[in-house]
Order: sequence, then C-alpha cells, then structure tokens
Amino acid sequence: MTRILMRGGKSPFNYVSYEDTLAKNTLGTNSGNLIFAESVWRSLSTKDTTLAMNGYSANPKRAAEVNANYDVLVLPFANAFRTSFLAHLRNFTALIEKLDIPVVVTGVGAQAGLDASPEAIAEMGDDVRAFCKAVLKRSASIGVRGEYTYEFIRSLGFSDDEVDIIGCPSMFYYGPEFPKIKKRRKLLKSHKVSMNVSPYVPGIGKIFERNYKYYNSLTYVPQNNESLDQVLWDGKFLPKFGKVFPKTTDHPMFAEDRIRMFIDTKTWLDHLRNYDFVFGTRIHGNVMGLLAGTPSFVLAHDSRTLELARYFEIPHKPMTDITTTVVAHQLYKEADYGPLQKNHKTRFDTWISFLEKNNLRHIYQDGEDKGAAFARDLASAEFPGEMPTLPNQTAEHLQQRLLWQSNNTRGRLSKLEAQMKSLSKTVLGK
Repeated sequence: MTRILMRGGKSPFNYVSYEDTLAKNTLGTNSGNLIFAESVWRSLSTKDTTLAMNGYSANPKRAAEVNANYDVLVLPFANAFRTSFLAHLRNFTALIEKLDIPVVVTGVGAQAGLDASPEAIAEMGDDVRAFCKAVLKRSASIGVRGEYTYEFIRSLGFSDDEVDIIGCPSMFYYGPEFPKIKKRRKLLKSHKVSMNVSPYVPGIGKIFERNYKYYNSLTYVPQNNESLDQVLWDGKFLPKFGKVFPKTTDHPMFAEDRIRMFIDTKTWLDHLRNYDFVFGTRIHGNVMGLLAGTPSFVLAHDSRTLELARYFEIPHKPMTDITTTVVAHQLYKEADYGPLQKNHKTRFDTWISFLEKNNLRHIYQDGEDKGAAFARDLASAEFPGEMPTLPNQTAEHLQQRLLWQSNNTRGRLSKLEAQMKSLSKTVLGK
C-alpha cells in the first residue's frame, strides 16, 4: 500500500457538523478549499492507496512522524504565494526540508492585482524560491495554476521542466468528461440565480444589491468562516472577525432565507444543480457551479482568478471592465461554454501527465476503477443538510446548537480543571 498524506481539512466522506466546522476551521477559512483537495483525493484513490488529511498548516516538529507513517506528501494549494501566507509557507518549507519522502505540489498560485507583472510580487521571491527548492528536491516538478504563476516561478531561476501549468485540480473532479452545461436561451427574472461574493473586492456589494433586488430567487452562497458564524451564531462566535459580506445580519436576505453556506462538496453541488446561473468573484464558487452543470461566470478581480479563468476558458470578465449596474442576464447572454468543454480533455491529459511525471498512481491508469469506489463511498456517506439562516432555523437546529455549546463548554472546563490540577501538583506538591 502507498500511504499518502494530504493537505486539507477533512476526508471527503466524514460527517462534520456546522458547529464543529467553524470551531475547528475545517474549511481553512474558505469553503473553496474543499473542492480542490477532494478532487486530488479522488484522482489518487487507487486500490493500493490509503489517504489521510493533515489539516491546512505545517508543523516542522512532525517531520519524523510523517517520514515514519507516510510514503508521499501531497500539497493541494490555491493562492499560497501571497504575502499574508508567507509565515505558513515558511513552515511548510521547514517541514519539507526535514522529509525523506516525495513531496508533490498541485495547483499552487501567486496572488497579485489584475494587471500586475511578476516583478510586482518580487518581495516574496526569497520565500517562494526556498519553498520551491525544497519541493523540487523531492519531486520532478511543481504544478501551478496558470501563466502568471508560471512566469513568476520561472523568474526565480527555475527551469521550464520544473514548472507545469496544470490549472486547478477542482476542474478535473469528474475526470476527462466535463459535465454538460445546461444553458437556456435567455435568463429571466423568475429564474434561479446564485451569487458568490469576495467581501474585499471594491464594487461587489453594489453589484450584489442590484441583482438581489432584480431576481426574485437570487440566493447568496458565501464561503468564509465569518459568514458561517453569521448563519450559526449571529456573528458572535469568532474571537476575531475578518471582512464579511454583509457586515451584519440586519440585511433582509437573512430574514428571507436567501443565504446558503456549504461545508461539504456533495451538498454544495446538489444545491447548485437546481439553479439556472451562478456568478460572482469566488473562483471555486463558480467552479462548483460548472461541475454541477450550471452556467457560471467569473468576475475576475486579481491574478489568481484571472489566470484560472483564462486557462480553463471559463466565461469571465475582469472587474475593471464591469460596472456596478451589471445584471446577471447580461453576463449570461455573452457566456460561451464551447471552448471550456471542447478543450477540457486536453487539459485533463496535462493533469494526468503531471501526476505520472511525479510518480503518483491515479484512478485512470490500467487496472484502476476511474473513481467508481470513490463514488460509491461518497454516495453512502452522510452529511449535514442545508442550514437555513438563523431567523428560519427550526427548534431542532437551535437545540442541536445549544447541546453543542454545552458539550463544548464542558470540554473546555474539563481541560481547565486538568490544567489546574497539574499546576497545583507542580506548585504545591498536591
């Protein structure tokens, strides 16, 4: 058996409650992390392989444990080459440098502005170079999201053969055949529209408000922990609150139950299959729409979203070309999904070549099941159902939350009691 350790929040088949998802940060602060990690898991779930998730951070002190218990470390990343992630990147570098096993990086990307050149993020060069050197001592190449990241890493002195553009593994969730995109002749006000929002993108709030008022059935699908906190605890659980849209739960969409936050890919995909259009600034929110067979459109707001939309030929527009008065049906009308679907197989073959170049066995090789066992396990797995907004939750939802809170508080008190006993024994000898 090949034992693979992966970066990610949880096994694709594990039931984790909404409350535990927030408390334990199973999403890694963003539910988009679920789909690309799960897609890599699916691709590698061969009959002679065991897989385990390691969480989202790296602890160099665990190197001996990793060496002893695993044969490969696989790191599905997204926009890891960004200034706010550098401390974590250094930890990964320190861990990798202590490993004796292969390390494979899939789909990593750099983050900068829409028109930024690779030189614009040169300040990250030393840290990214150290990380790449550590990885490339243990693998044949690094898989990156698109042209921008490729050019950045090449500018750091790495050869063409050491950097492969593979896009994001999330788009290969269903293998060589991409789901058929079901596009209507026209998008009407009565059709079901789903929007995703990055709270920090200028102008996105105004675009949301215009479309929220225009479409009778527009639903907002947020992706960050702060939004999950709003849905569960009215925004009062997290000790430190980051940027969130909307800022408070006073927005009428909470009372109208027009928000859905997903903590598992299966329930997220099932939800979006019932929609006519998905759009917004979240790249993986739109990838989920496409995987569900629903027309989706990316409002590209930085290099990472733009390079992925370009690589996969996902219908998109830079935010600089979009006015705050845009209405979804205008984007729907111009969206062409032909190139995305026509060229998917070529991109999939590139993904498979990358895995084989790095000696990772996959489910599409001879003797494997092309994902049949994964699909069976996923079909039999249980996940939490959709969670309404707080004003629309049932007494059962609230009782479950109160029970969770009681158990969680009891656990903290037990831990504190144990700490006090240990302190007492140390100080008083009792």
